[in-house]
Amino acid sequence: MLSLFGRRPRQEQVPAEAAPASPALCPPSYPWFGAVDGDDLQQGDIFDDCRVHVPSADPTEKQSELKLEWGERDLIVLSQSCDLAKGQKNLDEVILCELWRISEYKSPSPFSKQENLERVRKGQMPRYHMIGRSEVAGFEREARIVDLQQIHSMPIPLLRARASKERHLRLLPPYREHLSQSFARVFMRVGLPIDIPPFR
Repeated sequence: MLSLFGRRPRQEQVPAEAAPASPALCPPSYPWFGAVDGDDLQQGDIFDDCRVHVPSADPTEKQSELKLEWGERDLIVLSQSCDLAKGQKNLDEVILCELWRISEYKSPSPFSKQENLERVRKGQMPRYHMIGRSEVAGFEREARIVDLQQIHSMPIPLLRARASKERHLRLLPPYREHLSQSFARVFMRVGLPIDIPPFR
């Protein structure tokens, strides 16, 4: 059949070996992590075995005698990357949340049960957020859970000094933004004094 502008041009046959691969056969790669050097800080940076103050949980202690103990925690940066850029003056301390390996949860912890881990994976427990395992060479880590209500702060110069001395993991987009969304959701929830009755 003739086209509106004359004879339809013949289509060239593309050799099989030169045909582009189907997108279905080559899915895009979205790695969870990268390993970074230097004192540049970004949201999603992970620092293992950080020393933090852990308040005593003894309810019998008087407020004037409250004890603070040192503990080691794996922490992930939740402050926005733009606020952590060098030269910014509107932020003095970095917000970090505790990060726990799944294997660290032993019975009677609720996360010793697979059904609760699945709920965290699906985002059904707002306080917690799961990140995937790392296969970065030298930084192999199992999947971990971020406790979004266990929050610490650290002076930016102190954390920047640590970052300058050791290579560390960084959670990459879009997983970083997914974590940030979960963090925001924990604190943006509004409890209604009178809820809409359930439909029966």
